[in-house]
Formats: sequence, C-alpha cells, structure tokens
Amino acid sequence: MSRTAAEKLLNELNEGKLITNQMFDGLDVDSYLDERDDSTFADEWMKAYMQWVQHAGSVAEDEVLRASREQAFKQTLQHTGNPELAGYVSDDIGLIGAGLLQGEVQNTFVGQLLASYHNGKLPLR
Repeated sequence: MSRTAAEKLLNELNEGKLITNQMFDGLDVDSYLDERDDSTFADEWMKAYMQWVQHAGSVAEDEVLRASREQAFKQTLQHTGNPELAGYVSDDIGLIGAGLLQGEVQNTFVGQLLASYHNGKLPLR
C-alpha cells in the first residue's frame, strides 16, 4: 500500500496535477519563504523530518522518492524561475514521499502538507 501511494504521488507530479501554475499565482516568493522559515512552520517541518530520518533506512535511496523530488523541483522552477522555492517544494515532496513509503501520513504534519498540495496550495497559503 505505501509503495502504491508513493507511486501515485509520482504519477500526479508527472501528469502535472500536483504542482500547477495556479499554485503560484500572486505569490510573493520572498514573503512566502520568510513565512516558511518562521519557527511556527519550520519547527513542525523539522520535527517531521527528524522522525523520518530516524526510520528512513533504505527509503532515502528509493527511486520513486528521488524521481518525485526531482520532478517537483523542475516543475516549480519552470513555473517560478526561483531555485530556492523549488528546493522547498522538492523538500516537501521528499518528506511526503518518505511518509507515504513508510505508511505514516494519516493525521500528521506530513498529511497536512500532502493535503495542501492536493488542494492546489503551497503549505501556509
């Protein structure tokens, strides 16, 4: 199940369904990045990341995860021209993908990240 969910995420990225131009309409990138760096969001993100790192094992080497991160970076860069924002989105997708591979996204911060992207919104926006 978790492998299937991670593959679905990659398919959504490849089909252009998860990261769209509309997601970035009217976005003040500098303000958004500042908000992401605020401890309210950043602390939760790092907590989720550290939990993933502790349980990662071979997940970090997973091809689906690598391909998802790469696709997210390229699409965000194409839509915005901003490599820093593309890195943040790629990191989000990596965290989401790792959570999916581990089957740990329900009712978690990672699940909230995924819901934001499924709703066509960057987290916080």
